[in-house]
Amino acid sequence: MAESAFLRLQRIVVDGLFGTYNHDIKLNLNDRVTLLHGPNGVGKTVILEMISALLQERFDYFGKIPFSRFFLVFDDSSTLKLEANDGAESEDQRYLLTLTRSGKSQEATVGRASTATVIAAGVKHLQPHRDLAHAWIDMRDGEVLSAREVISRYADSAPPAENRDDDLSWFSTFLKNANVHFIQTQRLVRIDSDMLDRYEYVRRVRRPSMISTVVEYSRDFRERLAETMAQYGRQSQALDQSFPQRLMTPVDELEIGEIQDRMSKLDEKTGDYTNMGILDKTPTHPFSVSSLGQIDPTQARVMTLYVQDTEKKLQALGDLATRTRLLLENVNQKYRHKKIQLDREEGFVATSDSGQPLTLSSLSSGEQQELVLHYDLLFRVPSNTIVLIDEPELSLHVAWQKKFLPDLLKIVQLSNFDALVATHSPFVVGDRTDLMVGLGGSL
Repeated sequence: MAESAFLRLQRIVVDGLFGTYNHDIKLNLNDRVTLLHGPNGVGKTVILEMISALLQERFDYFGKIPFSRFFLVFDDSSTLKLEANDGAESEDQRYLLTLTRSGKSQEATVGRASTATVIAAGVKHLQPHRDLAHAWIDMRDGEVLSAREVISRYADSAPPAENRDDDLSWFSTFLKNANVHFIQTQRLVRIDSDMLDRYEYVRRVRRPSMISTVVEYSRDFRERLAETMAQYGRQSQALDQSFPQRLMTPVDELEIGEIQDRMSKLDEKTGDYTNMGILDKTPTHPFSVSSLGQIDPTQARVMTLYVQDTEKKLQALGDLATRTRLLLENVNQKYRHKKIQLDREEGFVATSDSGQPLTLSSLSSGEQQELVLHYDLLFRVPSNTIVLIDEPELSLHVAWQKKFLPDLLKIVQLSNFDALVATHSPFVVGDRTDLMVGLGGSL
């Protein structure tokens, strides 16, 4: 799907929240960050949860929240609206879901059950996961499926359930263009994915182990790095194998000055990648460009191909290296007497100033919050996504709270997503009150 097909959330309206509040929130699409600020109880976290639930077809969530009307407006003027039926008893609560797009409207009545829940109820071999919310187990082989996977696989083939509401295929299609990623307050521990033994889960023998998120993210980074290095290796092998053949093909040779300039930049880049730990120390070039004088056409052709090939090889590492550099810079400038480094075998490693190794789980809660937040934003959020961040100030010193927004503004430009942040902290907002929407009060 073309990038332009993805929708950006532009406005959020909720009326009758808790029977008290009416909120109208316009997002800052230019800077791509909007800050929801206000006292406890006005609905900052609930608004994030409502957005996440609606964009993931989890209608069951809305039965917990008193409201009359909730709608989202996107940058193409599409409007997605959910209205409560005031006359229904709570157990039979139904909502009117309406999508208005390009002057045409589609609507359906939805109930307390999510779309995935209704679909899964009609598939005999799917059972709700006892430990993971909005997840199901395929009892045939123990595979764990998310709500999106249940909808994708079984929406067309599942037999109709007795309590199935109106057809929502149009809604599911629309949501493919509206990605959401929710970073909740509970972010330092998670289920250990390596301990999810599917067959033991099917037999319900044991519950899952919990793991520090920084440990899980270190493992995730190690896998991403290994995959990137494999791509780098494949690219290098393909270029090396075809080098002799391409050497016999006419090429526009570079001038000696440009060869020297581009080789110098390659040296800087490979040195940077080596210092970060992405590349091993690389051998010197097969020729020295600093002492080159006049060169004949054959030499120029060899050097030109060498420079171009080396640039192409390093392209495979570019995106990961850029994100890793920003992660390490943002985190390590805050840590005191310790730092985070990357390791090809371990993922992330922590060391003291004296070089003593430290376990990631021994980092303070604030240090873990910094690493988890930055890693999530840099590596786990797809582009063209609305990112919901709840209380980024948790466990952070005031000085670190002040740095959160500048760090986030850099990341959103690199990663191409929009962020909606709920915060109590005036230090997170700082002097960027132009990005703030006050709910139920002001700074």
